[in-house]
Order: sequence, then structure tokens, then C-alpha cells
Amino acid sequence: MKIRKPSPAMAVACTALFISLGGTSIAAVNYARNAGAVDGRSAVKSTASSKKAAGKLVATASGGPDKGRIPAKFLALPSNTESFGSYVDVTDNAVGAPVALGGVATVGQLTANCADQDDRPGIEDPITTITFTNTSGVAINLARRVGGQNGQVIGQEAGTIQTMNIAGSNSFELHAQRSLTDLVVDGAVRQDGRGTGAAKCLIFGTVTRSDG
Repeated sequence: MKIRKPSPAMAVACTALFISLGGTSIAAVNYARNAGAVDGRSAVKSTASSKKAAGKLVATASGGPDKGRIPAKFLALPSNTESFGSYVDVTDNAVGAPVALGGVATVGQLTANCADQDDRPGIEDPITTITFTNTSGVAINLARRVGGQNGQVIGQEAGTIQTMNIAGSNSFELHAQRSLTDLVVDGAVRQDGRGTGAAKCLIFGTVTRSDG
């Protein structure tokens, strides 16, 4: 039997088929090598250090409080800061109505009231009470401090209040934390007109919320 020499058209077709098959094999190898990667960069575990994760993808956490999320250490956390300020008249021999300062419902709300701590009629000595109410529905972590005093770090149960009494003029700080949400208060109090019948309490500062 005589074997015929393939025509030029057949030779070109076979060459093209061979090249295409070879290209598919190369593509399959490359796909297997880069499976799970974006732009050739494989993800590192959520427990990896920031140095190891530099320039790579980061997997979400498989357990713990960050389950299903990228840990906060790899994120630039958004923050929202608001200012507050109130100048409140002292009511002689009485406690004034609370003034809302700020907060967020998922963590807590901050209020203040100004009272007269001198029992003599017409002579007022202001004292300011800062109150933080846990409105989150769960227990939270709370840190607080007045002026240069030692800070206090506690757990605060849902629906309860914590107070700071500030006599005279001083600064105060409060940090409430629930899961990945932080509420930081940086404020100051000034009492004016002590010993007169027209005393006032000035309360001012900022409330910053950060979410993980």
C-alpha cells in the first residue's frame, strides 16, 4: 500500500492542531499553579503577620470574633468624630435636667447634668455628673478617667449606667467597646460663677466612633 504524502493544506492543519493542544496543556498547568489567586497573588491566612501579608490577598477568619471577616489589623478603619458642647445654668438647690452629649445606640449614650451642691439659698456651687448608659443590649467593656486620676476599666452590663462626678473644672475620658465597635469620648468641664446666684456648667468635647 502506497502512503500518500499529505497535502500542504493538511500539513498546516495538523501543525495548527498540535500547537493548539500544546497551548491548552500549558494553560492547564498555569491554571492549576495559580488556582485561588488573583493577579497571581495567593491569599495568606488571617493569622498571618502584616509583614507576611504585604502585597498579598488576605483570607477571612475561619473562627473567633472575626469569623467571616478580614481582621481589623489589615484594615484602615473608618472613623466618625462629632463635637458636643453645652453651657448649662445651675438651678439653685436642685439637679438640672440631663443634656444629651452623643453616642451610638449599638454601644451607649452619654449625657450630663449640672447640680448645685451648696444648700444655702442663692449661693450656688456647681458639680457636673457625666452619665454613660449601655444601650447595646449586651455587656460591653468600659474605661473611664477624670483628669489625672487613675483610670478605671470595668465590664458594664446591658441597660446599666456609669457616672463620673466632676466638681470644679477638669477633663474626662471615656472609652466604650462592643465587639469591633469603639466609642471614645474626650471632654472637659468648667464651672463658672461659683459662690454666686448665677453659676453655670460648661461641658464640651468630642465623641469618636470606629468600626472594625
